[in-house]
Amino acid sequence: MDQPNISQNGGRLRFDVPSQNGNGVNGGAPPPRELRKANILLVDDRADKLLALEAILSTLGQNIIKARSGKEALRKLLNDEFACILMDVSMPCMDGFETASLIRKRASSEHTPILFITSISTSENHISKGYSLGAVDYMLTPIVPEVLRSKVSVFVELHRRAELIKEQAEELRQVAEQKHQRQLAAVEDRLETETKRNRFFTLSLDLLAIASFDDYFIQLNPVWGTTLGFSVDELRSKSILEFVHTEDRTRTAEQLIQVKMGTAPTYFENRYRCADGSFKWLGWTAAPFPEEQLVYIFARDITERKASETEIRSLNGELERRINALTEMNQELEAFGYSISHDLRAPLRSIRSFSQFLREHTKTSLDTEGTEYLHRVESAAKYMDLLLLDLLEYSRLNGSEMDLIPVDLDTAVKDVLNSIQKEVEDRSAKISVRSPLGAVNAHPATVRQVLYNLISNALKFVAKSQTPFIEVSTEIQNGIVRGCVVDNGIGIAPQYHQKIFGLFQRLHSNDAYPGTGIGLALVRKGIERMGGRIGVESEPGKGTRFWFELNQATAPIPPEEPIPRELFPRLLHPVG
Repeated sequence: MDQPNISQNGGRLRFDVPSQNGNGVNGGAPPPRELRKANILLVDDRADKLLALEAILSTLGQNIIKARSGKEALRKLLNDEFACILMDVSMPCMDGFETASLIRKRASSEHTPILFITSISTSENHISKGYSLGAVDYMLTPIVPEVLRSKVSVFVELHRRAELIKEQAEELRQVAEQKHQRQLAAVEDRLETETKRNRFFTLSLDLLAIASFDDYFIQLNPVWGTTLGFSVDELRSKSILEFVHTEDRTRTAEQLIQVKMGTAPTYFENRYRCADGSFKWLGWTAAPFPEEQLVYIFARDITERKASETEIRSLNGELERRINALTEMNQELEAFGYSISHDLRAPLRSIRSFSQFLREHTKTSLDTEGTEYLHRVESAAKYMDLLLLDLLEYSRLNGSEMDLIPVDLDTAVKDVLNSIQKEVEDRSAKISVRSPLGAVNAHPATVRQVLYNLISNALKFVAKSQTPFIEVSTEIQNGIVRGCVVDNGIGIAPQYHQKIFGLFQRLHSNDAYPGTGIGLALVRKGIERMGGRIGVESEPGKGTRFWFELNQATAPIPPEEPIPRELFPRLLHPVG
């Protein structure tokens, strides 16, 4: 674009507008434009000084505006722009320095030249303060008129030139805008012609449209009318956003801005108004063409899909409410089971005690058959006591809060082996512990219960004719400790690998391998409550390898108290 030419001829400033296509902006070369008069602000509390300054500067032919105080000067600045400001330093209420500081805080007057005039101080500090407030000069009275006029005339001419340049820039912007509008109109005409020839656009079952970057439709296919009930002219007469539901309008406006700033197609959804006042859900795919300032739109009526989604959400909410109700009922049943189990242990202990008393104190009065019956009653009561104890432990794991702390597995395994030392000796078992086993984040009592059940099972499910060989080891990888208990026992068929972790799941008769059928369920529940997982690898006749995974402990291991024997309630009665 040609730049405007500023020249001075005979002491008057001229501004020549560059021509467009050799014919000027409007088809011919415009005449040079003269600059408008500039405003000069005089600020002094004394009328005689204002009159003297006005007399000196009147020969410049500009607009002289006077103010008798700093406050009045600030009011003048609210309404007009000034080429420069001449200000007395010493004024009542608000001096020149304070007034200059406030002037500099306004964006419109931030760079307006200020000349301080004073007769009371010529100190270096006083002058420095004036310059620190953005003053361009600091003049002492008496003032030489020629010097003052010369300085002010420079600022006046600079201000007038700047104003004229801004005016010309606005004119050039308007010329460019008119050119853009002509180009846009030409593009619209071309698009209208092309659209009429495009049968796909006309016959498509989906909603197709072309919109301008100012969010107005330019072209629409007939499906918009059949879908929404509006005519094409009605849809083109208003902005796209005016038809959008008020709750979706802000989000849609943001999405349209993103479309026009990008290059790739964008998908979004909103509710769009119909002619009868109802709303339909539309799914939009919009692709921008910045070089043409257009957006190509593909839309589809998704009202039925949205209704289905709403129904699904409602069903999901109902399902969640039912699940919560079932969970609450399950918790109540668990609490009931815990209470019953706890309450039944007392009469069972009485039965065991009375049976034992009768058997020991009535040996001479009971025959062999009576003694056998008492023994059976005592054994049954003992088994029921163990069963209820396991159920209580399982309920505890289901409902109790579990604080996890660093636990040394070597210490835990040592405690377990000490508790089953007699059984190990009775079976002449060989138990190998591959220390160090490491430390895990766990609940001390629960991790010992897990190890106790796994090692006891390994000892229990080895044929009587064989010597039990049991190995306890760990592997540490990526912050996870995998503990393993391996035996040379009878093994487990693969189809039962998950079944054995269920409550009351037994693979063998109670006579061959006595137990309650709860032990491995306790193991799985305990591991899961500590944030880990458990599994088994086994085949019939090839032994069994139980493994569990827990998070490795990173904090120091706190000192542990000796483990009471009641933590191992089944020391001589391993469970299956």
